[in-house]
Amino acid sequence: MRYRILPVKNISRIKDAGDALISRSMGMPGMGLIWGPTGYGKTTAATWFINQCHGVYIRAIRLWSPRSMLDAMMRELDLYGKGMNNGQRVEAIIQGLAETGRPLFIDEADYVIDSQRLVDTLRDIHDLSSVPVILISMQGICKKLNRRGMEQFTGRIAQWVEFSGADMEDTQLLADGLCEVKVAEDLLEHLHRIASPKNKQNEVLGSAEIRRVLVGLEQIEQFARSRGLDTISEAQWTRGDDFFKGQAARPVPAGKVASIRSV
Repeated sequence: MRYRILPVKNISRIKDAGDALISRSMGMPGMGLIWGPTGYGKTTAATWFINQCHGVYIRAIRLWSPRSMLDAMMRELDLYGKGMNNGQRVEAIIQGLAETGRPLFIDEADYVIDSQRLVDTLRDIHDLSSVPVILISMQGICKKLNRRGMEQFTGRIAQWVEFSGADMEDTQLLADGLCEVKVAEDLLEHLHRIASPKNKQNEVLGSAEIRRVLVGLEQIEQFARSRGLDTISEAQWTRGDDFFKGQAARPVPAGKVASIRSV
């Protein structure tokens, strides 16, 4: 499969939000939040936009302290912080961001929101540098942002971007742009259905998980190539619903031991 970033709807959402933050009027809040379930392409889309706007990217980790967060920012800004205390580090980061105008992106932002000291430090950096600060996080972050005492922080978030799954238009765009074999519409619809979340009655609940769509397209292309096919339809696909190698096993009920079946 080819590797390229395609203009699916989530890409358009992050570009529109990022452009609005970069071009906002003086004195307007400049924070953004990108969130959604795992597998929906948040980091990939953010990486594309970061490259477009020459942003500063850091990934939070659970064990971050204020010093750890500041050190990560200084590394990405090529700042030398030896001998500085945390206050001096903050001042250097603010100056570095303000001089370059580079937006700051923080992935896995749940870890930042869990610590009030990190939240307050990030708010200071946003307020004093005036550059956009964009958080990338999992679906549950909105609940954390609604907790008591977060009003000053959430009031600065001007752009809220919830990532959604791939609809059929996005799925067709991915197949046409990435696959080096032609995937027929009936097989693509089958993949989209299997990659979409379902309820207990196996009814589709929403759009497809983008990561699973990509894995499925990779499997389809390999299957077609191994058989010398330039085009593949559902009739030629002999693996039924198995678009994903190494699918997770079904959960074992409490108190029972899973049996292992030899292949």
